[in-house]
Amino acid sequence: MIVGNVRNSDSFKVTTPSDQEIRMTRLFDAPRQLVFEAMTKPEHVKQWWGLLGEGHSVPVCEIDFRVGGQWRFVNRHPKGEAAFYGEYREITPPSRVVFTEIFEQFPDSVSVVTADLIEEGGKTRLTATVRYPSLEVRDIVIASGMARGAGISYDRLEDLVVELNRS
Repeated sequence: MIVGNVRNSDSFKVTTPSDQEIRMTRLFDAPRQLVFEAMTKPEHVKQWWGLLGEGHSVPVCEIDFRVGGQWRFVNRHPKGEAAFYGEYREITPPSRVVFTEIFEQFPDSVSVVTADLIEEGGKTRLTATVRYPSLEVRDIVIASGMARGAGISYDRLEDLVVELNRS
């Protein structure tokens, strides 16, 4: 678990509900519609996704936000770049998005992400469940430090939605 100075950072939890899944939950101090928009609009995603520290950026953030639409993000970091892409399968604003996610270096390992956003007294609880093709792939992802990176990215998302909520 990541615990930082960012509001609600201590609400971030990572579990493995099955041999093929990782589930991440996080509470955000903003209305559900605003969190949904920050997760689905390129101008917002570029401000939080994969920004793990100095030298990180998102030079490519393409989103065709419709069922069947494609997305592609490239994370530039001090050691190079990492690209991810996928397709939107289900969109129910502002409560749910289901999409595939593929790490470009391993195009045969398709995961499916289900992101549910629940309103909790003016705040929003995100539950993101990622289903991998096998236990082996899930464990490789865990070993890569994905939970730490997601925690930091969600801290940046918290910063963004708090700022947007003030506007």
